[in-house]
Amino acid sequence: MMNKIPKGWEVKKLGEIFNIVTGKTPSKKIREYFNGNIPFVKPSDLDLSDYIENSEDTLTQDGFKKAPFIPKNSVLVSCIGNLGKKAILKQNGSCNQQINAILPNSNFDMKFVFYYIDIIKPWMKQSASATTISILNKSRFEQMPFIYPNLVEQKAIADKLDDSFAKIENAITNLINAKENLKLYKQSVLKSAFNGDLLPNTSPTHWEVKKLGEICEITMGQSPKGENVFENSQSLNGLEFHQGKICFTDKFISKSKFITSDIRKIAEVGSILLCVRAPVGVINLTERKIAIGRGLCALKANNQNNNFLYYYLLGLKQYFESKATGSTFSAITLNIVKNCEIPLPPLSEQNLIVAEIDRRFAIVDKTLNLIDKSIQNAKNLKQSILKKAFSGELRSEI
Repeated sequence: MMNKIPKGWEVKKLGEIFNIVTGKTPSKKIREYFNGNIPFVKPSDLDLSDYIENSEDTLTQDGFKKAPFIPKNSVLVSCIGNLGKKAILKQNGSCNQQINAILPNSNFDMKFVFYYIDIIKPWMKQSASATTISILNKSRFEQMPFIYPNLVEQKAIADKLDDSFAKIENAITNLINAKENLKLYKQSVLKSAFNGDLLPNTSPTHWEVKKLGEICEITMGQSPKGENVFENSQSLNGLEFHQGKICFTDKFISKSKFITSDIRKIAEVGSILLCVRAPVGVINLTERKIAIGRGLCALKANNQNNNFLYYYLLGLKQYFESKATGSTFSAITLNIVKNCEIPLPPLSEQNLIVAEIDRRFAIVDKTLNLIDKSIQNAKNLKQSILKKAFSGELRSEI
């Protein structure tokens, strides 16, 4: 929130200016209340765009009679859980009890109010009840300080923000599209590599087709019995030693755990880890010796370039998914992994291909990092423009 009120602006409590309505959910036991054509907004519908015309859940006319009436152009604000998510309602509707609605007032520009919520979020968080889930009730919400200029300036500020943010969002969209194109390029590099088209001096005519079981040591993971063999870690991401003990992981997304007793299912440094249970086909490379659970298997090539195998497996996620079975969760067997075929050039060509993939991927990854920084800079720019707008600094530009 701004520290100083711009000259000529006023400050009042939100409830002194606007009618505030807290949402309510009609009885879900009565099916006839739902799946109509009237928007019924939840926090998950907010922040997807500036305006809400359609919502995930809807009410029938009977259901609408049991919920608060929220007129179009109201600003909806989440006040339970993730505070400050917002949107403007494009047609008459209603919302659930996690949302407070700021009803339209002809003396105020509601798009200005919409943008103001971003500035006041720190106040909302500080004013929320200190419970497990943050709650800003209606009476406290109505105490929110609302700082505003005259209606003409409100409209001018809202229009300026609309224009600036549209340009920034367009730039962000272009950057995201560039990221996706670079990811597609990496896939095309891998496809060319294993078709023999990546380098002019390599030819697949003399490549052999081998099964993974013929060229790799394959270790299926096994989870130790009993919780007492584990010691939990806060943030080590499954790939580190802990006081001389061996790190354990069952899936890449799991919390790090460390074995405090002996276990034989060990993946050595540089092993390729393959998820054999949902999510099937995800792979990673180990940087440290690691114990693996039954959700993973470890592969390490014999007398081959292990990174050549790694890059090949990167493109096989869909293949492994197609081979997976299981009703509770999908999984693949050791035999499926062993019998998976790989086109295998001589080791000298493997080395050349891996070096070229590394070179191209390094350029792509560097570019992806620059794009990520640019996206973050664009988001920071939006916050900077917001602060200027509500401190009166945009007056010279509007």
